[in-house]
Amino acid sequence: MLANAKKFGGILLIGAALLLNGCKEEKAEIGAAAPALAAYDLQGNQVALSQWQGKHVFLNFWASNCGGCLAEMPALEKLSKEFGDSIVVVGINTDKDEMNIQALLDERQVSFPNVRDQLAITQERYQVIGTPTAYLIDPQGKLIGQYVGMLKEPDIKTIFEQSRQKG
Repeated sequence: MLANAKKFGGILLIGAALLLNGCKEEKAEIGAAAPALAAYDLQGNQVALSQWQGKHVFLNFWASNCGGCLAEMPALEKLSKEFGDSIVVVGINTDKDEMNIQALLDERQVSFPNVRDQLAITQERYQVIGTPTAYLIDPQGKLIGQYVGMLKEPDIKTIFEQSRQKG
């Protein structure tokens, strides 16, 4: 009887460990698969990284009250057009729902895709502490770069050129 109880206890322990492991939260890790987005486009449609499969994706987390974020936008817009054949820039806005980011994007003539992360789930998955923060994802969906803080146009261009060379 005692042997059966130990065996059953062992099975329960293994089952609990497997269950807990299966519930593990997605976290961004360079070299691993990029966590899923939990964000919506400005029309309210859910977005997924698979929409841009086959291209590098430059995820750029930004907020409307972030000076560095706003300063990066013209360079990101320019380079998204220049490198559009191989890389897509995706802005991930971290503002609350009340903020009209469409007006801000129109005013700044930003045409690259922008999505909203109102519930901060994507920020949590990508471990974004402050904005601007960006991640580079390869065409197979693997995280290959993280950039914290404002990037100047020459730095962004170098990142985009290197990603184009890697294919």
